[in-house]
Amino acid sequence: MAELEQRVENLETKVMTVERHVDQVMTKLDMFIEESREIRRRQDADRQRQDAEIREIREKHDADMREIRQDMKDMQKNIYAKMDTMDAKIENIGNHVRNMFLVALGGIAAMVVAVFLK
Repeated sequence: MAELEQRVENLETKVMTVERHVDQVMTKLDMFIEESREIRRRQDADRQRQDAEIREIREKHDADMREIRQDMKDMQKNIYAKMDTMDAKIENIGNHVRNMFLVALGGIAAMVVAVFLK
């Protein structure tokens, strides 16, 4: 009987040792799970922050592009207005040259007539 009691006592000691090891492993597993969750939370927070930054950059880019497009439209309108002004000036110069030509032609004709009437 003493031998059986000794075996039972050894078995109980081994079971207690195994239970302690299981508790240690469970504690480590719980710590690992919590660390994994914390890492996941940080990654999610980082991803959300990055998404917000990207969204902000895109919004600024889009606003800048709208402003550039509007500036280009305004420049185009100014160019067309200046071209219209230049066309009008060229037309005035053309009219002036035509008038000067007609005056010169009239003067030459008057000189020719004066020469023949002499």
